[in-house]
Amino acid sequence: GGGFGHNPSGCGHNPSGDHMLPFEFTYVKIPADEALDYEELRGEISKAGDSLQAQLKAAFAGGSIKRVDHLRQTYGRDVESKLDTLNRIAQEEGSVELFALTKPSKSSQPVPHAGVYLYIDEMGMLKDRPVNRRAFELARSCGLEPEQPFHGEAYVGRVLVEPGLRQADFHAAEVVSSSPWMASAPAENAAYAAAMHDYEQAAKAKQVGPTEEERSEARGWSWSQTAEELEVSVRLPEGVSKKELKVAITATRLVVGRKAGGDPITQLALYAPVSADESTWTMGSDERGTTVCIEMEKLHPETWPQPEKVS
Repeated sequence: GGGFGHNPSGCGHNPSGDHMLPFEFTYVKIPADEALDYEELRGEISKAGDSLQAQLKAAFAGGSIKRVDHLRQTYGRDVESKLDTLNRIAQEEGSVELFALTKPSKSSQPVPHAGVYLYIDEMGMLKDRPVNRRAFELARSCGLEPEQPFHGEAYVGRVLVEPGLRQADFHAAEVVSSSPWMASAPAENAAYAAAMHDYEQAAKAKQVGPTEEERSEARGWSWSQTAEELEVSVRLPEGVSKKELKVAITATRLVVGRKAGGDPITQLALYAPVSADESTWTMGSDERGTTVCIEMEKLHPETWPQPEKVS
């Protein structure tokens, strides 16, 4: 029950962080043709919310879907009804898939809080583009085992998540096993895989003691997620109105407090970056009081462990 308010402006940094616009950055192209060298390119972010991922859609636009057999395995008889739409996306819009080579962390090398990503044509296999062996081997050099080969041209870029989300320079000279980020990548990715395994095992195990609902009530906040989104509900102290509430969302942190200042009501560290510009919050109430519900879009779809409270 109760009235709901909506305030998109309550979200903290924009994806360009505190960087002055426009700004340029360097990224690298890995051609599918192994006879061609890596190519160092310059990109420009000219407005808040822009990214290399959005800009590369144009690079991947073009070509038609040739592997209808693969689509038929996914959609069955419905494939014909979807083919026109998918061809339009492939030819006119382009579609970019991100593959994380390293995830942002405090210990990221050589730049803290930075991740390195492969940008690939999401429809490359359907278009029957050639396999990009160098991009595949790059992922393997980072201690990763991609489920399937990458098809078509690939690009490598760096994303910084602190103090704000933005592109950072990545150079062709860094695509060697001796570079700091690649040297540390296998250990970092192994640690991430172990942490995710422990999280999944704990989630499967039967908990003895308070239920999740009881734990949420005791700590004052609850959370849920899909692969693409994270939702956090925070119980507010009695008397806090929408006008008094401040919700700040940065790439890896959520702070709920009062505009007047003082200690935060709740402050959480997020496992991985979210897109602050795509995040929203609403207020509502029930028989137990008032809550604020914050919906955040994950920068990269995956399952996360629970947010950690920052004291």
